[in-house]
Amino acid sequence: MASSSGRVTIQLVDEEAGVGAGGLQLFRGQSYEAIQAACLDSGILFRDPYFPAGPDALGYDQLGPDSEKAKGVKWMRPHEFCAEPKFICEDMSRTDVCQGSLGNCWFLAAAASLTLYPRLLRRVVPPGQDFQHGYAGVFHFQLWQFGRWMDVVVDDRLPVREGKLMFVHSEQRHEFWAPLLEKAYAKLHGSYEVMRGGHMNEAFVDFTGGVGEVLYLRQNSMGLFSALRHALAKESLVGATALSDRGEYRTEEGLVKGHAYSITGTYKVFLGFTKVRLLRLRNPWGRVEWTGAWSDSCPRWDTLPTECRHALLVRKEDGEFWMELRDFLLHFDTVQICSLSPEVLGPSPEGGGWHVHTFQGRWVRGFNSGGSQPNAETFWTNPQFRLTLLEPDEEEDEDEEGPWGGWGAAGAWGPARGGRTPKCTVVLSLIQRNRRRLRAKGLTYLTVGFHVFQIPEELLGLWDSPRSRALLPRLLRADRSPLSARRDVSRRCRLRPGHYLVVPSAAHAGDEADFTLRVFSERRHTAVEIDDVISADLQALQGPYLPLELGLEQLFQELAGEEEELNASQLQALLSIALEPARAHTRTPREIGLRTCEQLLQCFGHGQSLALHHFQQLWGYLVEWQAIFDKFDEDASGTMNSYELRLALNAAGFHLNNQLTQALTSRYRDSRLRVDFERFVSCVAQLTCIFCHCSQHLDGGEGVICLTHRQWMEVATFS
Repeated sequence: MASSSGRVTIQLVDEEAGVGAGGLQLFRGQSYEAIQAACLDSGILFRDPYFPAGPDALGYDQLGPDSEKAKGVKWMRPHEFCAEPKFICEDMSRTDVCQGSLGNCWFLAAAASLTLYPRLLRRVVPPGQDFQHGYAGVFHFQLWQFGRWMDVVVDDRLPVREGKLMFVHSEQRHEFWAPLLEKAYAKLHGSYEVMRGGHMNEAFVDFTGGVGEVLYLRQNSMGLFSALRHALAKESLVGATALSDRGEYRTEEGLVKGHAYSITGTYKVFLGFTKVRLLRLRNPWGRVEWTGAWSDSCPRWDTLPTECRHALLVRKEDGEFWMELRDFLLHFDTVQICSLSPEVLGPSPEGGGWHVHTFQGRWVRGFNSGGSQPNAETFWTNPQFRLTLLEPDEEEDEDEEGPWGGWGAAGAWGPARGGRTPKCTVVLSLIQRNRRRLRAKGLTYLTVGFHVFQIPEELLGLWDSPRSRALLPRLLRADRSPLSARRDVSRRCRLRPGHYLVVPSAAHAGDEADFTLRVFSERRHTAVEIDDVISADLQALQGPYLPLELGLEQLFQELAGEEEELNASQLQALLSIALEPARAHTRTPREIGLRTCEQLLQCFGHGQSLALHHFQQLWGYLVEWQAIFDKFDEDASGTMNSYELRLALNAAGFHLNNQLTQALTSRYRDSRLRVDFERFVSCVAQLTCIFCHCSQHLDGGEGVICLTHRQWMEVATFS
């Protein structure tokens, strides 16, 4: 990497080369193999110190220590209340997942769908675990979390009341893979109770690392049956929800409103010349089934050939049932499809491979949480990502049953638009990180989404670094996701080849959250975060030379006395007088505190004192910084906001990336999210000191110096 002329550039390098974002990580650093070996050697059963069996593991409110539901709960290992426990009885199937007293049907419906695909299930539930050979009271599961797979270890102490499992259980009462998987998910998020309430796509994504999409049935149901058939054929996980504004309740037809169901199959049958489209659904309760047309007891089954009837129909109260598509559309509101990720699917059959980019970000109040309204003054402060689509899709025939477009990026379904105009298919997926874990602190999912703007060729060069809001009105909005209070918000976009700006945002300015943005396509694309290279202009580091006015030099000598050097308190006294004229330009006093003066001595003096020639250099800097501060303190309030701070640092010769600017903003802003003159001086003085130190290690004082991310953040944020 070459540096710009007259500039010191800091290049950040990975500390561990070859470790990718998709690598398996040990949650809490716990290794299943190491724990199992240690327990077998010592002859003890594992007791998990990071998720101890007790009230805190149950929950914080309805399952809190003082709640009625938590009374009488015992934590027992399977062999303590079951004669012959087994991890898996024969094969894992959807009947292994029956809901208990925890309102996590969304999670269990997703787990039931996962059992349809043994290859996928083996990734989540690693084989070779049981209660016989090598049993040490420890089990492990693998769950995807925001760009990487986590290996989560649990002990097998489960919450039991009156001799029965409180939560998920198998139809075969001596099978325990599902209760232990549920415990691993609870550990990952902090407690069982945080699993109460959710959307299937959240669990779908965590089981596969795939892309979750929501189809709102009232808006568009054309081609739905074909879409579901193709989705299941491609091993996508599929579920449906019958929404309710008054919680869960059972209808006369046996459906449960406000409840999540798995969609586990599709089938076409013919009654004479009439084609009937059937969907197979499963209630994660393992009971309570649809009683309408094509239910288990419906006489219509008798009109089908015997072999067909035997292949499809199971007359058993197991929570699984068939219903006709038109009845499904009357009773259900949304379908949730999780298309498998490139990592799981592998290269495309044509050998072209997948193109994926993953970005980790954060909205920070007062810095880059600008809200979702493009016409708002703060919107442009949101994180921005430049997407370039290079190759249009190959033309595909329209779906036989409606305008559903073919399987595009990540196998995602959505309505095709634009006729024969060349388009690129790309799936954008925005995920809020770690919000479920924060439920115990009263936080919920924010309402989030993203906008996609097209960048004209003539403006393309202006998006190499963060830019002002003045340019955004010149962009044409090409697409946008719905705003949703879900963890995952995804959209399949069909865009013309070209350059785009993707702006993820929370609905309200000032909302704070971590997020992951993923970009998927089967055709070639590039994606980068709009950011700056960390660098400083040499001219800014050398500082201006300003001869001291006679009065200022005399004041220095008077305060310094015989030592001929100033200490921190003497420097503070001198600056309180020397900076006095600047007060005429602002409504607040411009003073430098003692602690900042001590910092200035460290940066420009001998550490504890400041000689005259050092003060002369410092004074040159202060005059320049004061002029920059006044320029960007446009309202003469004596403070700057976070964006004005970034512009001011840029004017002072410092070009910083988003992560560092965010850290500096958080460090130097006050409770009102403002930066006053003293805080600005402290910030820019420390940056000057850091870059001057780096410059000393470069030939000629300029060039590139390499630091790890950790080294740079430790130095730059002064931790």
